[in-house]
Amino acid sequence: MKKIVLMAAVIAVVVVAVVVVLFVHGSTSTSVKLQNITSGELAPNYEFLIANGSSANLTSYRGHVTVLWFVATWCSSCAQGNEELNQNYQFFREHGIKVVELELYRNLGYSGPDIASFVYSYAPTAYANSTIIPAQAGYNMTVSYDPKGYLDIYYLVSSSGKVLYVNSSLGSTLGQLEHAINVSE
Repeated sequence: MKKIVLMAAVIAVVVVAVVVVLFVHGSTSTSVKLQNITSGELAPNYEFLIANGSSANLTSYRGHVTVLWFVATWCSSCAQGNEELNQNYQFFREHGIKVVELELYRNLGYSGPDIASFVYSYAPTAYANSTIIPAQAGYNMTVSYDPKGYLDIYYLVSSSGKVLYVNSSLGSTLGQLEHAINVSE
C-alpha cells in the first residue's frame, strides 16, 4: 500500500512540475486579458516577431491603419484568405494599409510551414509588395486577441490604435473588410 501511495505522490509531483514548466515557458506574464476585443477599444499592444527576425508591436504601426490577422499555417481558410489578398493587394496598397499576418502561438499546437513560407506560397505578389507582413504572435498576444483559439480572425485597427472592425475568415469576408476600410476613411 505504501508503494502505491508513494507512486501516486511521485506522479502527482511530475504532473504539477510539467504544468508549471509549460505555463512558465509559454507565458512571461499572467496579466493577459481573457475577453473578446471589440470595436471601439484600444487594441492591446504586444510585441511580435516579424519573419525577417526583427520585433515590432502595434505601436510601431501608429499613424497607419493596420489589419492584424491571426492564422494557423495549416488552416485551409487562412490559405484561401492569402489567395484573396494576393488578388486584391492593390486595394490595401492604395489605401496604405499593412496586413500583419500573425501565426498564432506555436501554430495552436499543430505543425505547419513557417509563416513566411506560408504567406509566400499563397500570396507571393502581396508578399513581394510588402502588403502582407508575416509575423509570429507570442502566447500573451494570442490569448488576448484569440482567447477561444479560433482560426482565421482579424482586426482592423485605426491609425490611433483603436479597433474599428473585427471578423473572421478573411477569404470569405474580404468585401466586408474593404467596406469597413472605406467607411473608416
